[in-house]
Amino acid sequence: MSGSRAITVQLVDDHEVVRIGFRYLLEADDLMQVVAESASGKQACRDYEKWLPDIVIMDISLPDISGLEVMRRILLAHPEARILMLSMHSGMVAERAMQMGARGFVCKRSGARLLISAIHEVMAGRRYLDDETGVQLPRLHSASETLKPLPSSLTRRELEVCLLLTDGRSVSDIAAALHLSEKTVYSHRQHIMEKLGVATMAELVQVATRMGILSGG
Repeated sequence: MSGSRAITVQLVDDHEVVRIGFRYLLEADDLMQVVAESASGKQACRDYEKWLPDIVIMDISLPDISGLEVMRRILLAHPEARILMLSMHSGMVAERAMQMGARGFVCKRSGARLLISAIHEVMAGRRYLDDETGVQLPRLHSASETLKPLPSSLTRRELEVCLLLTDGRSVSDIAAALHLSEKTVYSHRQHIMEKLGVATMAELVQVATRMGILSGG
């Protein structure tokens, strides 16, 4: 950023009232300008290409494709993109978001004004974690963190489902978050357990931690 040019921001959240609140908060800061509001993952991809914002504030749970998948698509075409992820859930979901290339993560339970600090930190070239997430994932404070590869036996979609399952999300919640049918999520769960050789959720968490998918606490 040079001189006093405003930081351009894209908001991605399917709830209009949330976007309005974030816009009001951010534009109260003279250095912030919201240039795009996206209500779905596919719209977010189109809007990013149109506006090329300085930073994207993205909810993980979207009505069509997940925020993680949107981030993957954007970073594939624009590796320099700065994406700050939001979610009601932290823990393993936050870790995977950071591993996939997010510049920061803010739990929605945190104060909304933390977004301003998070944006400035990311724009300064630093990674940002709110206090709640930072306590859970202290090792992610290191900018030199080596990203763990995906287990070769799991597809990227199966890994997404695995992370949400081990975060305590129900099949119906996962289906809504990833815009899948519950039948498809059940199928993914079965394939995940077969591939990892587990029979219960407790075993899934243990094996996922041992394989390096999860942080182990």
